[in-house]
Amino acid sequence: MSQAGVVTRLAVRELWISFRLLALLAAYVGVGAIIALLPASEAATTLARLAVGLGAAIVVGCGIAADALSTERALGRAGWLVTRSISRATLLLGWFVALAAVTLLGLGAAGILGWLAIATPEQRLEPAAVAAVLAGVAAMSLAALAVGLLFGALLPRVIGTVVALLVGCLLIGAALTVAPSAFVPLAALVDLGTLERPIGDGLRGTGVFLAVTGASMVAARVALGRVDL
Repeated sequence: MSQAGVVTRLAVRELWISFRLLALLAAYVGVGAIIALLPASEAATTLARLAVGLGAAIVVGCGIAADALSTERALGRAGWLVTRSISRATLLLGWFVALAAVTLLGLGAAGILGWLAIATPEQRLEPAAVAAVLAGVAAMSLAALAVGLLFGALLPRVIGTVVALLVGCLLIGAALTVAPSAFVPLAALVDLGTLERPIGDGLRGTGVFLAVTGASMVAARVALGRVDL
């Protein structure tokens, strides 16, 4: 098994032991379950609820990522791995892969439940359009994880987690209120029923936030290389 695989397996185990894995899954699956159970007279209402719920889950993911990495640093486990010839880049990648796998699993479940709530005889949305926009939301969730890891690499546990949650709330709030739907998938999800080119908007947003994810991971790697573990 590669070093990245070992770190990922250890990260998943630590997420499970600390109940962060369950919290992250519950944040996404809970949103889908609530959307599926709540009655809504119009698809637009359901879409708005789904976007707000997924935005909240994304913020939770950002905070969990910051808390997990900063805890590893504080307890010395990250430093112990580095002294065993595990590079800092591999450590960061392993945690990102572990968090991303759990996040995408939860988001997939939430997306299916949300689709079941939206796909009514009165409102028929193209599955490809919904899938494209949800792919963009997945890219947003990955970007949030990368930002959370950046704060976890820079700041102590409590401060890093609080800052990650606050920044996440501000960014998601902006995404839902003032951001253009052509570039922000959560905004596109709210307006899905009225978008002229939902597939193009979803794919464009996916590309934008995958780029944000990459830039944030590079910044997190630089930050992790400059701190004591």
